[in-house]
Amino acid sequence: MAFWRMGWMAAVLVAAAGMAACDPAVAADTGWPTRREGDFLIVETPHYVFRTDHDPETAQLVASQQETLFQELYRRMGKTRPAGEIKRMDIVFVRTEEKYRQVMGASSEGSQGLYTGDRIGAWGSKDQIDSLLETLRHEGTHQFVMQFIGGTCPVWLSEGLAVFFQNARFVRGRLEIGQVPLFRLGVLKKALKENRLIPISRMLGMPGGDWAAAVRGSAPDKALQYQQAWAMVHFLEQGEGGKYRAPFLQYLYYLSRGGSAMGAWEQAFGTHTAAFEARWKEYVQGLKPTAGLDCRTKISLLGNMAVRAGARADFVKDIGTLHKAALAGALGGWKVTLGDIEHLIDDPEGIEDLFHCPDDTRGRRAISYELVPGKAGETPVVRCTHHIGYVLETEYEPSAGDGGMRVKVVARPSSPAGKTDAKGSRRFAAAGKAAHSGDNRP
Repeated sequence: MAFWRMGWMAAVLVAAAGMAACDPAVAADTGWPTRREGDFLIVETPHYVFRTDHDPETAQLVASQQETLFQELYRRMGKTRPAGEIKRMDIVFVRTEEKYRQVMGASSEGSQGLYTGDRIGAWGSKDQIDSLLETLRHEGTHQFVMQFIGGTCPVWLSEGLAVFFQNARFVRGRLEIGQVPLFRLGVLKKALKENRLIPISRMLGMPGGDWAAAVRGSAPDKALQYQQAWAMVHFLEQGEGGKYRAPFLQYLYYLSRGGSAMGAWEQAFGTHTAAFEARWKEYVQGLKPTAGLDCRTKISLLGNMAVRAGARADFVKDIGTLHKAALAGALGGWKVTLGDIEHLIDDPEGIEDLFHCPDDTRGRRAISYELVPGKAGETPVVRCTHHIGYVLETEYEPSAGDGGMRVKVVARPSSPAGKTDAKGSRRFAAAGKAAHSGDNRP
């Protein structure tokens, strides 16, 4: 099961007239136990053994967030089969795609992450840490599902759960689930309007080979099945005030004991898939996005706004002046393509949302970002400090041929805030020792 990057998002500026659960990364000696084996750093947590060529700080961040994911998955699905030995699972994450292919083999070609049945592999530089963490949540869910539900898990459920937890966010040191990304919802609502949704009866029993063939094919809506599987899981977890959560757990229980895909479904939900499908479509139609764009995209757009401001120093004196200029329409609007759906962000609400990081806990109207001035005449850096373990910020470099500036978003380690972070990792490390002293539950 591989994590494929679909090339979801493209964004351009529509210029205005006149305008050109877990704890942050800490040092290895205060976090999870580590050791060196050749070129790899080994990090051990209660439920994983990580191998990586990343630095210790990044390794600690990944390990802590992945362990928190496991505990959340266990809390929700750990009773799907009798408690047994929980073996530590292997994860390899490296900095380059070339190294990833060397470690994971030919089947990893073109993917950013892969679960082979024996281990997880993923790649991403430190600058891509947010994407790397997302990939590992996706593949880590596949690994958990295989261990706790087994090979009878239908492909829609495995992929739907993987995307559901991939979308989760670490807020206030906890893993929060249930996010509704704008691009996923846009794809679904467009397909619903055009009557292109895959029938539920087909989704429930779709063989893995058919799923993989569709993903690797050339159909324009080949990723629709991922969005639909995610929305089915979202409905079963959160629809109608949690009404379906208990039968959903029963469905997982029957699957974990060898039930067939359709047999387990009918035991838990009955045979009337058409009635379920009608309620699910109503749910999709009524869903609202929990956040507009992801933080990395917003920072890129704001960086481009700062570039567009050019010599207007009064527009980029600080984040407040950039905010006011954007709301006044002085910096134009944004045309953003998510999947195959185009969004024009030129209204006050959409512009306002560009200044809010989804991980900022202070409310949707707070300005999340900072403008950090450089040398005289340089475009100020746009920075976000609301993520656990890392900071996102812009870099600028001349773009080839047109004399303009290219905006790049990079990740930096969090400044050593420290003591709270270190205490948290030590607490998790202590929990790990307890977990391996006879009690195999988290």
